[in-house]
Amino acid sequence: MAPTVYDVTTWPGATVSPYADIGLVINQIIADIKSQQTTKTTRPGAVIYIPPGHYTLQTTAKIDIGFLTIKGSGHGFMSEAIRDEANTTAWIETLPGSSHVQVANANQVGFLVDRTADPGTNGRLNSIVFQDFCIDGVSSSKPYLPGNGKTGIRVQYDTDAVRIEGMGFVYLANALVVRNADAFNITNNFIGECGNAIQMIGSSIVGKITNNYLISAWAGNSLFMENNENCVISGNSLLWGARMQFKNVHRAVITGNKFVSNFSGMIVHETACHEQLISGNHFRRISGDGGPARNDDLYGMVQVNGNDNSVTANTFSFEVPPAGIVPLGATPTVVLVKGGARNQLMTNKVVANVGVRHVLDSASTATKVLWSGTAAQLQDLTGGNMSFVATP
Repeated sequence: MAPTVYDVTTWPGATVSPYADIGLVINQIIADIKSQQTTKTTRPGAVIYIPPGHYTLQTTAKIDIGFLTIKGSGHGFMSEAIRDEANTTAWIETLPGSSHVQVANANQVGFLVDRTADPGTNGRLNSIVFQDFCIDGVSSSKPYLPGNGKTGIRVQYDTDAVRIEGMGFVYLANALVVRNADAFNITNNFIGECGNAIQMIGSSIVGKITNNYLISAWAGNSLFMENNENCVISGNSLLWGARMQFKNVHRAVITGNKFVSNFSGMIVHETACHEQLISGNHFRRISGDGGPARNDDLYGMVQVNGNDNSVTANTFSFEVPPAGIVPLGATPTVVLVKGGARNQLMTNKVVANVGVRHVLDSASTATKVLWSGTAAQLQDLTGGNMSFVATP
């Protein structure tokens, strides 16, 4: 029986060293898998194993088969911006470790999931897994966009049950871009010093984005998602330029996340998004090394747009010196209900060192604000088309 577990360092069919071009070696392994598993009913897939070591990727690894796991022995993440801004002469290590893949060329995709080049196939790619290794863009500088133009993983073809787990991403313009994925699972990853952390583009139905560290600068997003139904986004820690931006995303559950940001706009509904549950999160707006302001403090720490959204049982912490508020002298907005009907703000806790308020824009109707602020912390631009119960 043909092998189904391949070690990039020992597979005899490789024409180059994996340390010189691991992408080419992976492509050669995939070609071998396809030559061995030739019928529709005899494709159990395979595992490509990347042992601990430093590997250069000169050639994009192209995944066009299903049931494939590419895995290492640890994400080996290291915050390279800390390395670059410190004296490292006394350090024990100065590079990401474990299974460490370095993307060599500017504007390159490290791992591309795509089957559009094969006109004889249709249907989705199933059960592709990236697990427990580090993808490193090698060098970049704040805010990492456009930066070196490198992308860690791009899932271009429709997939079902794609999983990205335990990965490390650093110094990439785009860490992870996933198109048209259903039942996706993105969990336990470290993504830092990247322009955009996670981008879910196209459309998708159900999926989970859980327990990730997402550390992005001011030019991009921690999470961008469009045209999605029924996603669970939970247990993530978002730092620095922390932002989840949604476009036509409905019935998402956004719970138990920690946001620490130098900017307002930590959750933004770019277009109307309906029936989202935003609950049990902690939002903290601070001042620090933020770069140029991407929006002002009237924008809202959370900006809601759409119908029947619930913003409940969250804690909002605003800790910016008065001189750092933009525009100077403004009363910062905690939650801006930009538009839509029947949205609810209920039992939220607001802690601030200055006066703050929730704002109901004139395009919103039938909003309920219950035990989420004092009368002085509400600005109603709807002409009274709302219900309000002040915090006791």
